Amino acid sequence: MNYQLFSPFYTRLSHLLLLVVGLGFTFCGLSTPLFYFILSGLLFPVMVAMRLHRLNESGCALTLTESTQWIAYIYGFPAQEQRAVLKNPCFYSVDRLRQFFIRCAVGKTAMTLLSMGILAHEFLYPKNDPVTPSLACIVLLGLLYAMGKNFALLYTLIYNRWESELLTTRTGSIWYQGFITTKRGREPMFNRL
Repeated sequence: MNYQLFSPFYTRLSHLLLLVVGLGFTFCGLSTPLFYFILSGLLFPVMVAMRLHRLNESGCALTLTESTQWIAYIYGFPAQEQRAVLKNPCFYSVDRLRQFFIRCAVGKTAMTLLSMGILAHEFLYPKNDPVTPSLACIVLLGLLYAMGKNFALLYTLIYNRWESELLTTRTGSIWYQGFITTKRGREPMFNRL
């Protein structure tokens, strides 16, 4: 088994717990949490990274990476590895930066709406055992929370409540990256996806 395939599950305990809870809900007749976790936790980041890679190759975006050192245990033996972590991407114009993040936020909103539709279908038309309303409400509250975060990001982007920062490379090219000001300071907009 390739240990890097499951790296999101063992690098963050919260992701592992959400996966276990999603599997538990699947045994109760609700596959929506597991579906949403796979869609937003695995497929969406891969799609965004692939899109950024293509934009970087075409010269429309600049992807900044940061090298991090990790110790991975393979069969109980520590192995040191170096990974490149994607940081806040830069774009050639502020409008293109805003457009990219609005499209990503709309995509996450569409995934959440799709998950709500699956939840409604599983609740209204159960296959074997009827789904208890309390479990469906817990899942619905989680999806509504995710929807609220997506709408907050969309509101921030649409009404320009974010900052753009100019970045000049060594070659003299000018790029823009986005930040959101929070109570804890400036947060890269890429972290909100």
